[in-house]
Amino acid sequence: MDAFQHLVNAILVIVLIYALAVLMRARGILTEEHSLTLSRIVLDLCLPAMIFVSLASHPVRLDQIGPALVMFGVELICIALAWGIATLLKLDRAQQGAIVLCSAFGSSAFLGYSVILQMFPLSPSALSEGILISEIGVGYPIFILGPILAAHFGSAAASNKIQWQSSLAFFKSPVFFALLGGILWGTLRLPGEENILLAPLFQLGHVLAQALTPLVILSVGLLFRFPHPSKIIIPLVIVILLKLVLQPLLAGTFATQLGFSELWKEVLVLLAAMPPAVLGAVFLRRYGGDAALASSLLLIASLISCVSLAVVFWFIG
Repeated sequence: MDAFQHLVNAILVIVLIYALAVLMRARGILTEEHSLTLSRIVLDLCLPAMIFVSLASHPVRLDQIGPALVMFGVELICIALAWGIATLLKLDRAQQGAIVLCSAFGSSAFLGYSVILQMFPLSPSALSEGILISEIGVGYPIFILGPILAAHFGSAAASNKIQWQSSLAFFKSPVFFALLGGILWGTLRLPGEENILLAPLFQLGHVLAQALTPLVILSVGLLFRFPHPSKIIIPLVIVILLKLVLQPLLAGTFATQLGFSELWKEVLVLLAAMPPAVLGAVFLRRYGGDAALASSLLLIASLISCVSLAVVFWFIG
């Protein structure tokens, strides 16, 4: 139960920061408009710093990317299903965007790493595999597809040409250059934190990365409103079924079919079962999507994940 308790504590941290954001908005210290400023700080400063130092310090290992590719494939399936179901139900574009981003990407780093450490305290390879799955299978896709999807669903009144141009804006963003620079730096094995001249640069990156989580949650928390049941019930059911139920089931099935080791399978299933990533709402806020709906979905889904993850833990043992 230690791992489950650790997960509950981590989720409570999210809820408490949410509560602080709502309280500060109620007292007029921060307003909903400040969420856009915070999201820009996250996307233009903290997130690029985290991406760069992470990729520059941990180059991609091709011998262990199988589970990460499975995670990516499962995310693509959930994106297609969420998009298709939302379209069949004739939900508007803004609702579709919140559903797609909350159904696809999970909080693999913020919650996932701590859970893996608790569940596999004597297995360093479990955390190593978890990092690869998180960075390659979740991090790369959300950094690349997240802004593109958010720009598409956030431009409901625009022409297809303008939507396409908005989607391509990612490739001019600091996140893209940090992603590209980090991959090249790590692949070429250029000097890093051990270099006396570069150490301050990497230390700055770590400091900015540490600010990422609270700023992201504050940004999303400022958007939170108590949703009307008729507006959130259908999107919430879709997100729960796809993100909290289908993703871990698909991940476990593919891992078994591909003959992954038991450790790799367990780590993959755990990360696939994580609640929605907070960055999805930040991307929607940045590109004019329904970030308020996404904020409500991810908060409620995070609370429900306490139960769904308990079931996953029971199956894993």
